[in-house]
Amino acid sequence: MRSVSVSSSFLMHQTQRFYSNKNLFLGENRLLLRRNICGLTQNAPSPWANRFRMNNQRNDRRQDRYSWIPSSLMTTTSSSSSSSSTSNTSSNNSVSSSSKELHREMVAQTPLFKDASHLLNGLDTYIVEAEDGHPISLYGIHSISNYNGKDSSLDANENVKANSKRRPILMLHGRTWSSVPVYHLLGGNQYDRGISHHSRSLMEALYDAGLQPYCMDFRGFGGTPKDATNYVIPNRCVMDIECVLKFIGDKHNVTLDNNYLPALMGWSQGALVAQLLAQKSPNMISKLILYGSIYDPLVSYPRQPLYVNNTADNHNNGGSVGSVGDDSDAGATQKVIENTFNGAIEDFTVEGSIPPAAAIEFAEAALSSDPIKAQWHYLCQFNNCDPARVHVPTLVVAGDQDPYAPLRVQSELFTNLGRGADRTWSIISDADHAVHLLDGGRERFLNVVKSFVDNGKKGGKATCM
Repeated sequence: MRSVSVSSSFLMHQTQRFYSNKNLFLGENRLLLRRNICGLTQNAPSPWANRFRMNNQRNDRRQDRYSWIPSSLMTTTSSSSSSSSTSNTSSNNSVSSSSKELHREMVAQTPLFKDASHLLNGLDTYIVEAEDGHPISLYGIHSISNYNGKDSSLDANENVKANSKRRPILMLHGRTWSSVPVYHLLGGNQYDRGISHHSRSLMEALYDAGLQPYCMDFRGFGGTPKDATNYVIPNRCVMDIECVLKFIGDKHNVTLDNNYLPALMGWSQGALVAQLLAQKSPNMISKLILYGSIYDPLVSYPRQPLYVNNTADNHNNGGSVGSVGDDSDAGATQKVIENTFNGAIEDFTVEGSIPPAAAIEFAEAALSSDPIKAQWHYLCQFNNCDPARVHVPTLVVAGDQDPYAPLRVQSELFTNLGRGADRTWSIISDADHAVHLLDGGRERFLNVVKSFVDNGKKGGKATCM
């Protein structure tokens, strides 16, 4: 183990430097000094929001925090301005046009929109503005006609009314890949590219089943640009999801008493993020689906050290960014890790469950949307996952041969969910981690999710399938 010696004069210098910046003790920035940075509190403002907020837009954004980009941006970013002129009238005028253009430009430079726009074929693309002003990419399918219940391009209001009756469901991706290759593989008109095998788009399947599906990308994944930290932080993801759920709720005219709150599904590590959201803001969702959750009560993620010497080794080994009181070079020496083809296909482990051509298509799509591995940070925030604090109807679903979600752990997750709401546990046979992409598991997975989202009511008995 490599040891680093630090002289007392160095520590004294760093301490004086730390306390000289008195601005850190003012207002909301006091949170930057809290040692329990891993805690998820409901009412406390986020330190990340203050640090990276665009101050010149702060007052404008309080009224309307989201905008959207039309499907034309998926193929031709230069035409986005003219194509979206009519749609922008649906947004509140308090959001400045310069902010919208900046967001569109940031999204247009992501690998997904810049180099793999064909993967977006058939999807509606939106930009939702997060609490700190950062753009978050959201994807829907046949959803534009339901924008605030209106669409001037449609002559038949019946189409709008029909879509408004669909229950929305928001899906979260896992640790490594964007939601687009995960939930919209070979969707849209990608057959024109000479692909012979059928679509494996869960977005299309859920829509055909009568739901209104959406999926989003966390910061640094797919179509959502990185923020100033260059890291993916669980609690930050939770706050971004809250903004997206608010956008979807407004779009579908959802109220707390109309029984059409969005359902939320998280896959793999995304299931941990979804669980944190359900614990923090249960009033924002109607149902929770923990799909292939990697929750394990025996796993405790270590906290980050409070003080480290600002060296490249500390950055590369996952240490805290910067020395005490100095975050100006956050991520400056962060190690860049490329995703690999083998990493993209490692979730397919059951022989004969998916054709080689489809597995290759997924790997190519995943690498196109996320060529560089997004770096998760402060994983200790996942230590706050506590099934007993989940009090919304919950579905626990996984393949019986999922190496990341063994039945022993899934059983404990299901058993310890909070009482007073429906609970369902579904085990899909001959399936591994990516059930929704497999030949033998896709249809059964779809039926389980569709049945759970549409049926049941709060206060019912727990069931096991």
